[in-house]
Amino acid sequence: MLYPYNLKSMHHAPDNHKILAAVDEAINTYFENSVQNAAKIDASYSQLWEVTHGLINSGGKRLRPKITILAYLAFGGTEWKKIVPVAAAQEFLHFSLLIHDDIIDRDVIRYGNLNVIGKYKNIYSEFLPSPAEQTHFANSAALLAGDLMLSASHQLIAESELNEKKKLIAHQLLSKSIFEVAGGELLDTESSFTPSTDCDALKIARYKTASYTFVTPMLTGAMLADAPNAQVSKLKDLALALGTAYQLVDDLIGIFGDKKVTGKSTNSDILEGKKTFMVEQAVNAMSVVEKAKFDSLFGNHAATTEQIEDIKSLLVATGAKAKTEQSIKIYADKAQACLALLELDEHFHNEFAELITKVTERAY
Repeated sequence: MLYPYNLKSMHHAPDNHKILAAVDEAINTYFENSVQNAAKIDASYSQLWEVTHGLINSGGKRLRPKITILAYLAFGGTEWKKIVPVAAAQEFLHFSLLIHDDIIDRDVIRYGNLNVIGKYKNIYSEFLPSPAEQTHFANSAALLAGDLMLSASHQLIAESELNEKKKLIAHQLLSKSIFEVAGGELLDTESSFTPSTDCDALKIARYKTASYTFVTPMLTGAMLADAPNAQVSKLKDLALALGTAYQLVDDLIGIFGDKKVTGKSTNSDILEGKKTFMVEQAVNAMSVVEKAKFDSLFGNHAATTEQIEDIKSLLVATGAKAKTEQSIKIYADKAQACLALLELDEHFHNEFAELITKVTERAY
């Protein structure tokens, strides 16, 4: 059945290329203006903006902006250009979290390139002979960059052409997302050194990933298009299931992924001792001997490449990797079931179905 709000949007739906071009233009314009304004303060400050601008353009699929606009159009939104800044705000939030996540994970690579930390370690090496000092001050620069991206996400909404009521909706959803992802990130960080029994990987997936990656973009787009409350509720169920599956796939990629494809280390999760769903399953299935070996190596920054491979082998041998793959399928099916309850025409139904497939069947 073709619902009225779908019918309105069908005649205003741009292709993905046009959407991405508009989002990138909003991002680049914001950075260009910020570089100019920062230069009025100091050349060092404009350099931080330039380094950060280079990184955001070096990778990323703009998934969250695309989801925002997809949901807006699917529920009858016809002025999609007005919500481009709001969609871009989702990317700025994501980028902020990536920068902060790299500090937490002690990573210097993002998108296959030096991240803000890596760039600033090189910049500061001219002045600081101590590697520890280089790292400290590079982390400091990255922390500031991440904060600026967080501020930018709210500023883009504030400066959009939406009316005040809809700006408030977008701000509130973004703020709730930040609140939830901070909680999820804290739980994730603490899981590396707290007892295994205190960790709930699926709760972490829900708050660290699903909240800002799927729930907020989908609900923002739908609510800005004035979608019925009942449909928004069903859409949230879809987003939560899809977000959980997405995190489980990320867990697989983080350990078994191809570094050439992901542009990120496949050892950091093991070195940091991240207790993902896959690790939970492995620990529960290990023998006493395997558990002793695992505990001595997992989260050990001095672990050798061979020892890291031993950990990966244990994740396979205990069936944890297969259990994770099975759980991804379960959550993907749940997302598809939720999609069937949405009152969407065939075009937008297929768009969401394709999104679910792409998210849950990523190669690793």
